[in-house]
Amino acid sequence: MITLLAIRHAQASFDADHYDVLSTRGEDQAKRLGHFLASDPEFGFDRVLCGDMHRHRQTLAAIELAFQGAERSLPQTRFDADFNEFDHGAVIESYLAEFPDHPEFAGRMPAKSDRAGVSRFLASALQCWAAGDLEHRLAEGWKAFDARVARARQRLLDESQSGERVLLVSSGGVIAKLAQAALEVSDTRTIDFNLSLMNSAISEFVWREGHLRMRTWNTLPHLAQHAERQLWSHF
Repeated sequence: MITLLAIRHAQASFDADHYDVLSTRGEDQAKRLGHFLASDPEFGFDRVLCGDMHRHRQTLAAIELAFQGAERSLPQTRFDADFNEFDHGAVIESYLAEFPDHPEFAGRMPAKSDRAGVSRFLASALQCWAAGDLEHRLAEGWKAFDARVARARQRLLDESQSGERVLLVSSGGVIAKLAQAALEVSDTRTIDFNLSLMNSAISEFVWREGHLRMRTWNTLPHLAQHAERQLWSHF
């Protein structure tokens, strides 16, 4: 059996011009996540994998720093761009171009301050993408994204030995694809999993007898206290 601890990156800078960098809240989330993992001897890893986006690297750096502070070691990280997130910007632009007369969105994304509106918009755009309606507009459509994550997942499996524990830092779309493979759910449900996943959340999977299965989904033990709920975020 191979155990995989998959972590979604901490909050990126949704309200800034440059998204792919942790926000102040994201830095706090990542720091607390790192201390939680480093303080529990159960969380020892034989392999560390990470997407190649800046927010992935920053989240991992906070974990590494916490392990160093606890005088614990981590294996050398292998960065793998196949674990990168899909291009949200391209999906959004393609969706707006495909449906310029949408009755609710009318050719524009809701203001970033309208979190509820943004959530509805993202759900609509991503479901359209997963349905294959934007394939002709995107360099990486849903099918290509699915194939890329499947390739990364198989490479992870091929490189790992039975009994190993693997740490992966990636993004919501990638981890949702792992959940889809584990639970054998539809593309529609996969988008629901993607949108449900919170920043810095931990999900655990196992490979047993050739099958990927889910143990836990979207947990925030490092932000479990009532006062820490203010640090919860989806984007």
